[in-house]
Amino acid sequence: MPVHGVETATTPVVGAPARDYSEINQIDFMNLLVAQIQNQDPLSPMDNAEFTSQITQFTMLDELASMTQKLDESVIMAQSINNTAMLALVGRDCTVLGDEVAVTGGAATGNKLNATEPGTATVEVKNEDGETVATYFKTVDVGLNDIGWDGKLANGEAAPDGEYSLDVSMVNSSNETVSATTLMTGPVEGLRYENGIAVVQVHGEEFYVSDIYQVS
Repeated sequence: MPVHGVETATTPVVGAPARDYSEINQIDFMNLLVAQIQNQDPLSPMDNAEFTSQITQFTMLDELASMTQKLDESVIMAQSINNTAMLALVGRDCTVLGDEVAVTGGAATGNKLNATEPGTATVEVKNEDGETVATYFKTVDVGLNDIGWDGKLANGEAAPDGEYSLDVSMVNSSNETVSATTLMTGPVEGLRYENGIAVVQVHGEEFYVSDIYQVS
């Protein structure tokens, strides 16, 4: 009975994941190299230097794949550690972009102003109906400044518990309008992850951890 040589099968293995043939892998590279050696012209064999170069390329490909895998594992590990550390933010006060201020028992949550130059800020406190209930002034410097409301109405009485907002305008010593960003401070009420990135909840709004200006 004639014996036939065993040939390389091209039929995919049942249950194996689909192969992306647009990319060459290590086995393909080795098969190409072996085929090249088997089919070289006996009268003009492949140069040793060329053969060595291809072997080196194969080795580099293998090492690069290994390095890529280790790098991916390191990124996943670092992200896991970072996400675990983010849990410590729950309950802490964080300063984020916003103009909201909450009053509970006569005490108001904090607010800050991020100014581009020194000057004077005029702060108007508005209730949920948009009515101005208090106005005060703050001298500010470049950078973060505390412009927190004391929780008192224009008549000196304590403001009722509830949600308020600050309308802030600022001018410099020449009475020119200055660019400034109003910030709000409040406890982190919750934490979730979006595509592996931590998202915190402050004053009922969600912010990426990268949006936090200050933690206190």
